[in-house]
Amino acid sequence: MKPVLNASTFIFLITVVLCFVAGLVLLVFSKNKMVNNRWLAAFYLFAGYGFLVAFVLYSRLIFYFPWYHTYRTGYISAFLLMPLSFFYIRSLIQQKKFRTIDLLHFLPVVIFIIDLTPFYFRSADYKLQQLAVDSQGLNTVWNEFSQGWLGIGFIYVPLRMALTAFYWVWQVRMIVRSGKLKEGQNLIAENRSIIVWTKTLCAAQVLFFVPYFINAFFGKQQNLFFVLHGLLAIAISVTILLLIMQPSILYGLKGIVIREVKDDPEEGSIMTPIITKDHTVVTPALAVSKNVDDEIYLSGQKVSHLGERLTEHILLNRTYLKKGCTSSDLAAEMNIQPYILSAVIKQVFRTNFNDFINGYRIDYAKTLIENGEARVLTLEALSEQCGFSNRNSFTMAFKKHAGQTPSDFIKLSSSKN
Repeated sequence: MKPVLNASTFIFLITVVLCFVAGLVLLVFSKNKMVNNRWLAAFYLFAGYGFLVAFVLYSRLIFYFPWYHTYRTGYISAFLLMPLSFFYIRSLIQQKKFRTIDLLHFLPVVIFIIDLTPFYFRSADYKLQQLAVDSQGLNTVWNEFSQGWLGIGFIYVPLRMALTAFYWVWQVRMIVRSGKLKEGQNLIAENRSIIVWTKTLCAAQVLFFVPYFINAFFGKQQNLFFVLHGLLAIAISVTILLLIMQPSILYGLKGIVIREVKDDPEEGSIMTPIITKDHTVVTPALAVSKNVDDEIYLSGQKVSHLGERLTEHILLNRTYLKKGCTSSDLAAEMNIQPYILSAVIKQVFRTNFNDFINGYRIDYAKTLIENGEARVLTLEALSEQCGFSNRNSFTMAFKKHAGQTPSDFIKLSSSKN
């Protein structure tokens, strides 16, 4: 069978070159701690291999040595693309490290490899026979992988498309949540570059699955293989061109940095941690500045350490029992800035200062009640003993944290005793 080299195959070939170049450049410019660029590099390298298989298949070069040994390996890349993209965006926006449980994301590709492994070790003659048969149905939307030994080849195409759509929605959700800023904070230039880049990447990835579902619902179309893979090639190429136009992405984005413009450091912060130019974790609440050149960065490890130190300090000194205790008072005790304390509380404990302190107060009140000490105290006296300024604030906080009023809790505790 003679090779077919035309404009259509040329599109695939150009995409292969672009993907490999982008992937290698990203690896070169990925420093030791720049994990996000490594995910993006892997995304483009596997995409390049997938398009290489598509090129040799569509051009019929796959009938020649050594290309027929690549048959049915392209889908390994196909199953990896969206997980790699997901981990890239997650590491860029949320700065979450790869955990053991994240290996579950690669379960579909592992199943696919296990299923097709016997075929990969078959002889060249057998693969050529399969190619001759399968090439006749190259443009069939429900292209079944009949060479597997598990007998589940019919699920791979729809499964990959469903997973692609799922990961796409997950990525968009992360981007939208990262951009939801409360009043009192303004994005500076670095924010826009990240948001625009991730939005563009997700917008291009719409072509990864939407054309397939359109075809599945509205019937078959001519030259389906090229249409689906051609649109995918265009989407990938667009993102690579954006990388070329935005070289700062290759060197590592500075990250989402927020400049505080309000006097109250306890309000208007966002809890999503992001990457900085020195590749540390930063939450916008920790990047508080009165001018653009004076941003403050704290690493994720530092934030975690401050959270542990805060817990130890609270339990040891019982600061929550001091009536009228403010974040400034607690920060002064710990010898840190109030806005850093506020940011740590919001990032580590996912709450604000008042609820954080009141949580300890209510736990202390419940302990007093359960120990029987509340029997000789009025609610006013109990509230003051727990650090509240009045009975009403005590009752409201108790109901919020315990789900019931202090009177109801006292009655329930008395009945148990």
